[in-house]
Amino acid sequence: MKKCLFCGRSAPEVKMTGEHVLRRELVNQVLWEAPKRRTEIVRGFVDGVPTETSREIPQSILDQTLKDVCGDCNNGWMNDLENRAERTLVPLLRGERAVVTSADAEVLATWAVKTAMVRARVAADPYAVPEDHRRHIMNAKTPPANVTVWAATCEPHPSARTRHLQVEFQLSATPILETDETDETGETWVVGVDSEHSLGHVTTIVINHLVLFIAEADSEVLHTDFVTTLDPTSTATKLWPEPHQFHWPLTHVLTPDQIDDVGSLGQPIPTENTR
Repeated sequence: MKKCLFCGRSAPEVKMTGEHVLRRELVNQVLWEAPKRRTEIVRGFVDGVPTETSREIPQSILDQTLKDVCGDCNNGWMNDLENRAERTLVPLLRGERAVVTSADAEVLATWAVKTAMVRARVAADPYAVPEDHRRHIMNAKTPPANVTVWAATCEPHPSARTRHLQVEFQLSATPILETDETDETGETWVVGVDSEHSLGHVTTIVINHLVLFIAEADSEVLHTDFVTTLDPTSTATKLWPEPHQFHWPLTHVLTPDQIDDVGSLGQPIPTENTR
């Protein structure tokens, strides 16, 4: 039986509803309408080897919904978060000059992580967001551990879009040994390998003048690898952890190609000024 991604409850205790990846108020801010049909490309890494799958999606990201969230969560804490975040988001999307306080940055980061968690569920299994992370954001209303969020100014993109890069990382590998009990020498040989893996993702959200990069992992090792790969952040501002006040728009402006390179872990967030 399908359970809510965040509270873990299912019918008949709760009713499952459709949660939009981007809700209507943000869609109204998009400068260009997205195509009604698109090819979804899911890229990832498994033990350092790049993988890629594709599928046809019969709707745009602007009206895509996910029926894995209950009505209580959708209309409760998630709706409250959307309302608080939109007060900060809308001026940024429009490219207006604004001062984003540290409190605003925290709300924006929380919204970005929640949106990335929903977006990650749209991608193919396995789901790259740990259950304890989903419980944390629901209860604490802040991003969980092993999550970093950056915001950057970008050239206006032809439409809102998201990208999801899933990464599987081998933490350790222990040989599985078998001993011949019938042999006096007690000969031992390797019959397999017991591997421990970590799963994470880098999700990119682009709307008009704003790009958000969200890196999340179920282990500190993989998260540290993400941050080391994506930094330096002289072109972007880090919203989480340690949110701080900043002025918008940022001095540097990223191009669509640069955004794609960062989102695919092909390069760190660039440092050169592209304005």
